[in-house]
Amino acid sequence: MIPSYNGRHLLERFLPSVVASAVAYERQTQAPTEIIVVDDGSRDGTVDWLKTAYPERVQCLVQPANRGFSPACNLGFRAARFPIVWLLNNDIETSPNALLPLVPHFSEKEVFAVGCRAYRLGPTGERTTEIDGAGRVAEMVRGFWKVYRSYDLLPSYDRTAHGPLYTMMASGGYAAFSTEKLRTLGGFEELLAPFYWEDAELCYRAWKRGWTVRFEPESLVYHQASATIAHQFEPKAVSVVATRNRILMHWIHLHDTWWWMAHLFMLGLLLTGDAVQLKFHYWQALGQAWQRRRAARQRRWEEAAAALRSDREVIRIINEVTCRPGVATYKNAREYKEFQQKCHHLQKS
Repeated sequence: MIPSYNGRHLLERFLPSVVASAVAYERQTQAPTEIIVVDDGSRDGTVDWLKTAYPERVQCLVQPANRGFSPACNLGFRAARFPIVWLLNNDIETSPNALLPLVPHFSEKEVFAVGCRAYRLGPTGERTTEIDGAGRVAEMVRGFWKVYRSYDLLPSYDRTAHGPLYTMMASGGYAAFSTEKLRTLGGFEELLAPFYWEDAELCYRAWKRGWTVRFEPESLVYHQASATIAHQFEPKAVSVVATRNRILMHWIHLHDTWWWMAHLFMLGLLLTGDAVQLKFHYWQALGQAWQRRRAARQRRWEEAAAALRSDREVIRIINEVTCRPGVATYKNAREYKEFQQKCHHLQKS
Protein backbone atom coordinates (compact mmCIF):
# COMPACT_ATOMS: atom_id res chain seq x y z
CA MET A 1 0.00 0.00 0.00
CA ILE A 2 1.39 3.39 -1.05
CA PRO A 3 0.11 6.82 0.05
CA SER A 4 0.95 9.56 -2.43
CA TYR A 5 0.52 13.33 -2.69
CA ASN A 6 1.50 15.03 -5.95
CA GLY A 7 3.85 12.10 -6.48
CA ARG A 8 3.10 10.97 -10.01
CA HIS A 9 6.75 11.46 -11.03
CA LEU A 10 7.83 9.26 -8.12
CA LEU A 11 5.27 6.57 -8.86
CA GLU A 12 6.34 6.52 -12.50
CA ARG A 13 9.87 5.79 -11.35
CA PHE A 14 9.38 3.52 -8.33
CA LEU A 15 6.03 1.75 -8.70
CA PRO A 16 7.40 -0.74 -11.31
CA SER A 17 9.77 -2.14 -8.65
CA VAL A 18 6.84 -2.66 -6.25
CA VAL A 19 4.87 -4.44 -8.96
CA ALA A 20 7.91 -6.62 -9.67
CA SER A 21 8.23 -7.52 -5.97
CA ALA A 22 4.54 -8.44 -5.81
CA VAL A 23 4.83 -10.61 -8.92
CA ALA A 24 7.97 -12.32 -7.55
CA TYR A 25 6.18 -13.06 -4.27
CA GLU A 26 3.16 -14.49 -6.07
CA ARG A 27 5.35 -16.75 -8.20
CA GLN A 28 7.32 -18.07 -5.24
CA THR A 29 4.40 -18.59 -2.85
CA GLN A 30 1.36 -19.02 -5.11
CA ALA A 31 -0.36 -16.48 -2.83
CA PRO A 32 -2.25 -13.46 -4.21
CA THR A 33 -1.32 -9.84 -3.58
CA GLU A 34 -2.89 -6.46 -4.21
CA ILE A 35 -1.38 -3.01 -4.72
CA ILE A 36 -3.29 -0.04 -3.33
CA VAL A 37 -2.27 3.56 -4.00
CA VAL A 38 -4.03 6.16 -1.88
CA ASP A 39 -3.99 9.50 -3.68
CA ASP A 40 -4.13 12.23 -1.04
CA GLY A 41 -5.71 15.05 -3.03
CA SER A 42 -3.02 15.30 -5.72
CA ARG A 43 -3.23 17.90 -8.48
CA ASP A 44 -0.65 16.35 -10.83
CA GLY A 45 -2.76 13.81 -12.70
CA THR A 46 -1.77 10.85 -10.53
CA VAL A 47 -5.20 9.23 -10.58
CA ASP A 48 -5.64 9.41 -14.35
CA TRP A 49 -2.11 8.14 -14.92
CA LEU A 50 -2.63 5.14 -12.63
CA LYS A 51 -5.88 4.22 -14.37
CA THR A 52 -4.08 4.29 -17.72
CA ALA A 53 -0.74 2.73 -16.73
CA TYR A 54 -2.02 0.07 -14.27
CA PRO A 55 -5.75 -0.38 -14.94
CA GLU A 56 -5.90 -3.88 -13.45
CA ARG A 57 -2.80 -4.23 -11.27
CA VAL A 58 -3.27 -1.16 -9.04
CA GLN A 59 -6.31 -0.12 -7.04
CA CYS A 60 -6.41 3.66 -6.59
CA LEU A 61 -8.26 5.17 -3.63
CA VAL A 62 -8.86 8.91 -3.83
CA GLN A 63 -8.97 11.47 -1.04
CA PRO A 64 -10.84 14.51 -2.42
CA ALA A 65 -8.54 16.87 -0.49
CA ASN A 66 -5.06 16.59 1.00
CA ARG A 67 -5.35 15.44 4.62
CA GLY A 68 -1.86 14.12 5.33
CA PHE A 69 -0.02 10.84 5.76
CA SER A 70 -2.05 9.31 8.61
CA PRO A 71 -5.54 9.73 7.13
CA ALA A 72 -4.32 8.54 3.72
CA CYS A 73 -2.76 5.40 5.22
CA ASN A 74 -5.81 4.70 7.36
CA LEU A 75 -8.02 4.80 4.27
CA GLY A 76 -5.79 2.19 2.68
CA PHE A 77 -5.70 0.05 5.83
CA ARG A 78 -9.49 -0.09 5.89
CA ALA A 79 -9.60 -1.20 2.26
CA ALA A 80 -6.90 -3.89 2.50
CA ARG A 81 -8.15 -7.41 1.75
CA PHE A 82 -5.23 -9.48 3.04
CA PRO A 83 -3.83 -10.20 6.55
CA ILE A 84 -0.59 -8.25 5.96
CA VAL A 85 -0.14 -4.70 4.69
CA TRP A 86 3.27 -3.75 3.27
CA LEU A 87 3.36 0.02 3.63
CA LEU A 88 5.74 1.89 1.33
CA ASN A 89 6.47 5.52 0.56
CA ASN A 90 6.07 6.55 -3.07
CA ASP A 91 9.85 7.17 -3.19
CA ILE A 92 10.86 3.58 -2.36
CA GLU A 93 12.54 1.21 -4.79
CA THR A 94 12.11 -2.38 -3.65
CA SER A 95 14.44 -5.27 -4.39
CA PRO A 96 12.70 -8.18 -6.15
CA ASN A 97 12.57 -10.45 -3.08
CA ALA A 98 12.02 -7.77 -0.44
CA LEU A 99 8.54 -8.97 0.51
CA LEU A 100 9.34 -12.66 0.94
CA PRO A 101 11.34 -12.48 4.25
CA LEU A 102 8.73 -10.26 5.95
CA VAL A 103 5.70 -12.52 5.74
CA PRO A 104 6.85 -15.53 7.87
CA HIS A 105 7.18 -13.31 10.95
CA PHE A 106 3.41 -12.90 11.09
CA SER A 107 2.86 -16.58 11.79
CA GLU A 108 3.57 -15.59 15.41
CA LYS A 109 0.56 -13.92 17.02
CA GLU A 110 2.58 -11.37 18.98
CA VAL A 111 4.03 -9.67 15.86
CA PHE A 112 2.55 -6.29 15.00
CA ALA A 113 5.05 -5.02 12.42
CA VAL A 114 8.32 -5.89 10.69
CA GLY A 115 10.67 -3.26 9.29
CA CYS A 116 12.97 -3.57 6.29
CA ARG A 117 16.62 -2.61 5.93
CA ALA A 118 16.82 0.49 3.74
CA TYR A 119 19.70 2.09 1.89
CA ARG A 120 19.70 5.48 0.20
CA LEU A 121 19.50 6.20 -3.50
CA GLY A 122 22.17 8.56 -4.79
CA PRO A 123 21.61 11.94 -6.53
CA THR A 124 21.22 10.30 -9.93
CA GLY A 125 19.16 7.38 -8.65
CA GLU A 126 22.02 4.93 -8.19
CA ARG A 127 21.81 2.43 -5.36
CA THR A 128 24.23 3.08 -2.50
CA THR A 129 25.12 1.43 0.79
CA GLU A 130 24.44 4.62 2.73
CA ILE A 131 22.02 3.56 5.44
CA ASP A 132 18.51 4.96 5.62
CA GLY A 133 17.00 2.62 8.19
CA ALA A 134 17.70 -0.56 10.14
CA GLY A 135 16.83 -1.68 13.67
CA ARG A 136 16.05 1.15 16.12
CA VAL A 137 17.15 1.38 19.74
CA ALA A 138 14.93 2.92 22.41
CA GLU A 139 16.43 5.46 24.80
CA MET A 140 14.95 7.89 27.31
CA VAL A 141 17.31 10.86 27.57
CA ARG A 142 16.46 13.96 29.61
CA GLY A 143 12.72 13.46 29.39
CA PHE A 144 12.50 12.59 25.70
CA TRP A 145 12.53 9.35 23.76
CA LYS A 146 15.46 9.10 21.38
CA VAL A 147 14.81 7.00 18.29
CA TYR A 148 17.86 7.99 16.28
CA ARG A 149 20.35 5.36 17.51
CA SER A 150 20.14 2.26 15.36
CA TYR A 151 21.72 -1.18 15.06
CA ASP A 152 22.70 -3.63 12.36
CA LEU A 153 24.31 -7.07 12.25
CA LEU A 154 27.96 -8.01 11.84
CA PRO A 155 28.78 -11.01 9.62
CA SER A 156 29.45 -13.01 12.79
CA TYR A 157 25.86 -12.67 14.03
CA ASP A 158 24.13 -16.04 14.33
CA ARG A 159 20.38 -15.59 13.85
CA THR A 160 19.69 -19.21 14.82
CA ALA A 161 21.25 -18.69 18.26
CA HIS A 162 19.12 -15.75 19.33
CA GLY A 163 15.53 -14.62 19.41
CA PRO A 164 13.81 -12.09 17.14
CA LEU A 165 15.46 -8.79 16.27
CA TYR A 166 13.27 -6.32 18.14
CA THR A 167 13.14 -2.65 17.17
CA MET A 168 11.60 0.46 18.70
CA MET A 169 9.80 1.21 15.46
CA ALA A 170 9.28 0.04 11.92
CA SER A 171 9.45 2.96 9.52
CA GLY A 172 6.15 3.92 7.93
CA GLY A 173 8.05 4.25 4.68
CA TYR A 174 9.01 0.58 4.42
CA ALA A 175 7.43 -1.88 6.82
CA ALA A 176 4.83 -4.66 6.93
CA PHE A 177 1.96 -4.61 9.44
CA SER A 178 -0.66 -7.01 10.70
CA THR A 179 -3.92 -5.78 9.15
CA GLU A 180 -6.00 -7.11 12.05
CA LYS A 181 -3.86 -5.40 14.67
CA LEU A 182 -3.76 -2.16 12.68
CA ARG A 183 -7.53 -2.08 12.73
CA THR A 184 -7.63 -2.94 16.43
CA LEU A 185 -5.43 0.09 17.14
CA GLY A 186 -7.33 2.30 14.70
CA GLY A 187 -4.33 2.80 12.41
CA PHE A 188 -2.08 5.84 12.53
CA GLU A 189 -2.85 8.62 14.99
CA GLU A 190 -4.51 11.32 12.89
CA LEU A 191 -3.81 13.89 15.60
CA LEU A 192 -0.27 13.92 14.16
CA ALA A 193 -1.30 14.81 10.59
CA PRO A 194 0.07 15.87 8.17
CA PHE A 195 3.39 14.04 8.78
CA TYR A 196 6.19 12.76 11.06
CA TRP A 197 6.30 10.61 14.20
CA GLU A 198 3.21 8.62 13.13
CA ASP A 199 5.20 5.39 12.78
CA ALA A 200 7.05 5.83 16.09
CA GLU A 201 3.77 6.55 17.89
CA LEU A 202 1.95 3.61 16.32
CA CYS A 203 4.72 1.12 17.02
CA TYR A 204 5.15 2.31 20.59
CA ARG A 205 1.39 1.99 21.07
CA ALA A 206 1.62 -1.60 19.84
CA TRP A 207 4.55 -2.35 22.14
CA LYS A 208 2.61 -1.12 25.16
CA ARG A 209 -0.43 -3.17 24.12
CA GLY A 210 1.70 -6.32 24.45
CA TRP A 211 2.71 -6.88 20.81
CA THR A 212 6.18 -6.71 19.26
CA VAL A 213 7.91 -4.93 16.37
CA ARG A 214 10.78 -6.62 14.53
CA PHE A 215 13.60 -5.79 12.13
CA GLU A 216 14.22 -8.04 9.10
CA PRO A 217 17.64 -7.29 7.53
CA GLU A 218 17.03 -9.66 4.59
CA SER A 219 14.25 -7.44 3.27
CA LEU A 220 16.07 -4.73 1.31
CA VAL A 221 14.67 -1.50 -0.13
CA TYR A 222 16.14 1.78 -1.36
CA HIS A 223 14.88 5.23 -0.38
CA GLN A 224 15.09 8.56 -2.15
CA ALA A 225 15.03 10.48 1.12
CA SER A 226 12.54 13.34 1.60
CA ALA A 227 11.51 13.27 -2.03
CA THR A 228 7.92 14.22 -1.19
CA ILE A 229 7.90 16.42 1.91
CA ALA A 230 10.98 18.45 0.95
CA HIS A 231 9.31 19.55 -2.29
CA GLN A 232 5.91 20.35 -0.80
CA PHE A 233 6.63 22.17 2.48
CA GLU A 234 8.99 24.80 3.87
CA PRO A 235 11.82 23.33 5.98
CA LYS A 236 10.96 25.51 9.01
CA ALA A 237 7.32 24.41 8.93
CA VAL A 238 8.37 20.76 8.65
CA SER A 239 10.67 21.12 11.67
CA VAL A 240 7.97 22.72 13.81
CA VAL A 241 5.42 20.03 12.94
CA ALA A 242 7.95 17.28 13.70
CA THR A 243 8.69 18.81 17.12
CA ARG A 244 4.97 19.29 17.81
CA ASN A 245 4.30 15.62 17.07
CA ARG A 246 7.22 14.51 19.18
CA ILE A 247 5.72 16.44 22.09
CA LEU A 248 2.24 14.99 21.47
CA MET A 249 3.61 11.45 21.44
CA HIS A 250 5.01 12.00 24.93
CA TRP A 251 1.79 13.55 26.16
CA ILE A 252 -0.15 10.50 24.98
CA HIS A 253 2.20 7.63 25.86
CA LEU A 254 4.69 8.65 28.55
CA HIS A 255 3.11 7.18 31.70
CA ASP A 256 6.16 6.54 33.89
CA THR A 257 5.95 9.12 36.70
CA TRP A 258 9.63 10.02 36.95
CA TRP A 259 10.11 10.15 33.19
CA TRP A 260 6.99 12.30 32.85
CA MET A 261 8.34 14.78 35.40
CA ALA A 262 11.69 14.82 33.58
CA HIS A 263 9.87 15.50 30.31
CA LEU A 264 7.99 18.49 31.71
CA PHE A 265 11.17 19.88 33.28
CA MET A 266 13.19 19.48 30.07
CA LEU A 267 10.41 21.01 27.97
CA GLY A 268 10.53 24.03 30.27
CA LEU A 269 14.29 24.33 29.78
CA LEU A 270 13.93 24.12 26.00
CA LEU A 271 11.30 26.85 26.00
CA THR A 272 13.51 29.04 28.16
CA GLY A 273 16.48 28.51 25.87
CA ASP A 274 14.31 29.32 22.87
CA ALA A 275 13.23 32.60 24.41
CA VAL A 276 16.77 33.60 25.35
CA GLN A 277 18.01 32.91 21.82
CA LEU A 278 14.92 34.53 20.23
CA LYS A 279 14.34 31.45 18.09
CA PHE A 280 10.86 30.36 19.34
CA HIS A 281 10.95 26.99 17.57
CA TYR A 282 9.73 25.10 20.64
CA TRP A 283 7.21 27.83 21.43
CA GLN A 284 5.62 27.40 18.01
CA ALA A 285 5.62 23.63 18.34
CA LEU A 286 4.17 23.79 21.85
CA GLY A 287 1.51 26.24 20.69
CA GLN A 288 0.37 23.82 18.02
CA ALA A 289 0.46 20.91 20.49
CA TRP A 290 -1.49 22.95 23.06
CA GLN A 291 -4.31 23.43 20.54
CA ARG A 292 -4.60 19.62 20.48
CA ARG A 293 -4.28 19.16 24.24
CA ARG A 294 -7.85 17.99 24.88
CA ALA A 295 -7.65 15.27 22.24
CA ALA A 296 -4.17 14.30 23.47
CA ARG A 297 -5.41 14.09 27.06
CA GLN A 298 -8.29 11.81 26.03
CA ARG A 299 -5.88 9.60 24.09
CA ARG A 300 -3.56 9.52 27.11
CA TRP A 301 -6.34 8.17 29.34
CA GLU A 302 -7.29 5.57 26.73
CA GLU A 303 -3.74 4.32 26.24
CA ALA A 304 -2.95 4.24 29.95
CA ALA A 305 -6.02 2.05 30.50
CA ALA A 306 -5.14 -0.29 27.62
CA ALA A 307 -1.39 -0.64 28.29
CA LEU A 308 -0.09 -4.11 29.17
CA ARG A 309 3.58 -3.06 29.39
CA SER A 310 5.23 -0.17 31.20
CA ASP A 311 7.53 2.33 29.49
CA ARG A 312 10.57 0.81 31.19
CA GLU A 313 9.59 -2.73 30.25
CA VAL A 314 9.27 -1.81 26.57
CA ILE A 315 12.71 -0.23 26.49
CA ARG A 316 14.26 -3.18 28.35
CA ILE A 317 12.88 -5.69 25.80
CA ILE A 318 14.03 -3.68 22.80
CA ASN A 319 17.50 -2.85 24.06
CA GLU A 320 18.31 -6.45 24.93
CA VAL A 321 19.12 -6.94 21.26
CA THR A 322 22.12 -4.61 21.45
CA CYS A 323 23.76 -6.84 24.08
CA ARG A 324 23.97 -9.80 21.71
CA PRO A 325 27.28 -10.78 20.09
CA GLY A 326 27.47 -9.55 16.52
CA VAL A 327 25.15 -6.56 16.93
CA ALA A 328 26.62 -3.10 16.38
CA THR A 329 24.94 0.23 17.08
CA TYR A 330 25.43 3.51 15.24
CA LYS A 331 24.05 7.04 15.40
CA ASN A 332 24.61 8.48 11.94
CA ALA A 333 25.86 7.80 8.41
CA ARG A 334 29.51 8.32 9.41
CA GLU A 335 29.31 5.71 12.15
CA TYR A 336 27.52 3.35 9.78
CA LYS A 337 30.40 3.63 7.32
CA GLU A 338 32.74 2.64 10.14
CA PHE A 339 30.44 -0.31 10.80
CA GLN A 340 30.62 -1.33 7.12
CA GLN A 341 34.42 -1.12 7.19
CA LYS A 342 34.45 -3.38 10.21
CA CYS A 343 32.19 -5.87 8.41
CA HIS A 344 34.49 -5.82 5.37
CA HIS A 345 37.54 -6.44 7.55
CA LEU A 346 35.82 -9.37 9.31
CA GLN A 347 34.78 -10.92 6.01
CA LYS A 348 38.33 -10.70 4.65
CA SER A 349 39.81 -12.23 7.77
